[in-house]
Amino acid sequence: MFKVGDHVVYPYHGAGTIKDMEEKDILGEKINYFVVFFPLNHVTLMLPEGRVKESGLRKVIETSKVDELASALSQPDLNASKKEAARPYSKENETLLKTGCIMDAASVIANLTSKEGERTNGLHMEDRKNMDRAKQFIASELMLVNDISEEEAYEFIMKNSQGA
Repeated sequence: MFKVGDHVVYPYHGAGTIKDMEEKDILGEKINYFVVFFPLNHVTLMLPEGRVKESGLRKVIETSKVDELASALSQPDLNASKKEAARPYSKENETLLKTGCIMDAASVIANLTSKEGERTNGLHMEDRKNMDRAKQFIASELMLVNDISEEEAYEFIMKNSQGA
C-alpha cells in the first residue's frame, strides 16, 4: 500500500507525491483520503483509500527502467502509423494516455513523432495535444524518478524521441 512521502503516478495526471492522509466524515461515515500533490501542474487531488486500486494509482517506475523508457521513445509501432494514416488523429492515443503506463505514453510520442516525419504539414491539432500530454506525463515522472528539473526531463524526452 502507499504511505505519505511516496512518489506515485495517477493516470492522465502524471506523477506526484502523497503529501498527507486525511480522514473525512462523509454522511456519518469516516473515509481516509490520500492527498496527492502534482508539482508539474500544481494540482492537489484527494483520493479515497478504498478506491486506490480501481483508480490506477501506482508507484513511479524504478530508475532501472529509464533506459527502457529511452528505447521506447525512439521505437514507433509501424503497424499503428499505418492504421492511423486514414484518419486525422487516433482515439487509440487518448486511450493509451489514460492507462497511466509510462511505456504507453512513450509509445504515443514515438508513433506521433514518426507520423509527423511522414507528413509535409505537421501533425493535426488533436495529435499535437496528445503529444503534449504524453510529454508532460513522462516529464512529471522523470522529474521524481531521477530528481531532475522539468527542463531536464523535457530534454531527455527530446533527445530520445528523435526531436519530438
